[in-house]
Amino acid sequence: MDTERLLERAQSGDTSAVDQLLRTHYSAIHSVCHRMLLSRESADDAVQNALIAIVKGLPRFDGKAALSTWIYRIATNSAIDEIRRVRRHGGSVPLNDAASAHTVASEHVVDPTAVLAEHLVDSSRVAQALGSLPDEFRAAVVLRYISDLDYAEIAAVLEVPVGTVRSRLARGKKLLAEKLADPTTLSPPDEPNLGTPSSQPPGSSS
Repeated sequence: MDTERLLERAQSGDTSAVDQLLRTHYSAIHSVCHRMLLSRESADDAVQNALIAIVKGLPRFDGKAALSTWIYRIATNSAIDEIRRVRRHGGSVPLNDAASAHTVASEHVVDPTAVLAEHLVDSSRVAQALGSLPDEFRAAVVLRYISDLDYAEIAAVLEVPVGTVRSRLARGKKLLAEKLADPTTLSPPDEPNLGTPSSQPPGSSS
């Protein structure tokens, strides 16, 4: 079934179409939430909240943005909301203040692209480094380098100009590369994501 027809059926209340739509996009939602959040439990909560928001929002989806863009936006906002919820309740989250955006000393200049490529296979260190980035940088980096969206798509998801996306990516990538190049800047999270949780929808077989 094509996406347009599936969407029409889902918006009309066809539960099987809603289920199929969620399963189609589950991997993308899961990827965003589990890269944005260090805690597996919090990431799972963000995924569930995103799925609920999608189901509730489907009748109001007007097609002004692509369906995938709309879903990525909900997933990203759900992850950010969960980060802020944890903070409000006194949970331990990575520092996210202006000071964290400062670059390291000039003698520790690194090539962001080279360092990212070197460590991309080490998911635990990448997750830890991502968790230390300010929210807006973290979202841009995840959408670009994990979800593989282009600048225009990220701008649509985050509802910011393309120029802002370029700036956030440049600063976020530099910070991330610096943290990966210098392991002493990374502190073990309270609830690390050990291994890679399944990106299959609950109840589905692999």
